[in-house]
Amino acid sequence: MKNNIDVATRIVSTLLVDTNVESFGVLHQSPYIQFRGKHGDIELYFDSGITFYPQRDDKLSEAERMLLGMNSVNLKRVADAFCTDTADLEVRFDDGSWFRINGTTEHEHEPWQLSDGTSVDEGGILLIASSGDSNYAVWGSIA
Repeated sequence: MKNNIDVATRIVSTLLVDTNVESFGVLHQSPYIQFRGKHGDIELYFDSGITFYPQRDDKLSEAERMLLGMNSVNLKRVADAFCTDTADLEVRFDDGSWFRINGTTEHEHEPWQLSDGTSVDEGGILLIASSGDSNYAVWGSIA
């Protein structure tokens, strides 16, 4: 399983390190964060809990915390990104802030997916985490 995590981490690191958060929001009821860098626009969609550091006011709803957290990383540069053995995705920024997407979903769906925005048929890459384990589905490859 270690190789699977290594491949997933290499992909997220290659696609995200040295990018900046360009945009964020909710599209078709799915939260997303878009990054921009030398590989173009990278899209991260997730259907799982997300934790931001530093954390926000506990009195806010989960949706409010998520939007405030996404706003807090807007335009920041990614310093590091990696996957865990429970399919979490952690993204760290230059200023020490970070977010972690939980790799386990309530309904055992794919908790998150990362894409370079290009169709796999046209040479794009798509990485999808499997809920709660270290399995990742990969389509395409990093050049």
